[in-house]
Amino acid sequence: MRFLLLIISFASFIGFSQDEKEQSIKWYDFESAIDANEEDKKPLFIDIYTTWCGWCVKMDNSTFKDPKVVSYMNEHFYAVKMDAESKDAIAFKKKLYESKTYGSKTYNELAYNLLGGRMSFPTFVVLSKRQVKIGTINGFKKPKELLSILSKYENK
Repeated sequence: MRFLLLIISFASFIGFSQDEKEQSIKWYDFESAIDANEEDKKPLFIDIYTTWCGWCVKMDNSTFKDPKVVSYMNEHFYAVKMDAESKDAIAFKKKLYESKTYGSKTYNELAYNLLGGRMSFPTFVVLSKRQVKIGTINGFKKPKELLSILSKYENK
């Protein structure tokens, strides 16, 4: 009897883990999203954030956990998390974007370029299936608002 309970408990645990996975946005690093886009064309949604940004954390804990947002994002976009202050170099279109220091601040050149020098967080950048910037979305967005905006970019 104990063995049967153990099997049922284990099966429930596995099922819960699978459900949890399905309720999460599949986040890529930038280079992996570019590689995936080469195989299967989808626009890229790039969440440019910093670790100290309170609104960025709020997006992660609310909007990006909304089941409709998760489903929509996973189906129509390669979602990328990009720390604007990352010290890791990123290769894109035959150029290496590195970490730069300006005064006491550090920023990644690619994040800076994608944001047009306006380092405001959170900001989301959308690249077309051809990896061309087609949109910028500024600030915290509730699920319904984000979905409405994203629907304009899904087939670009």
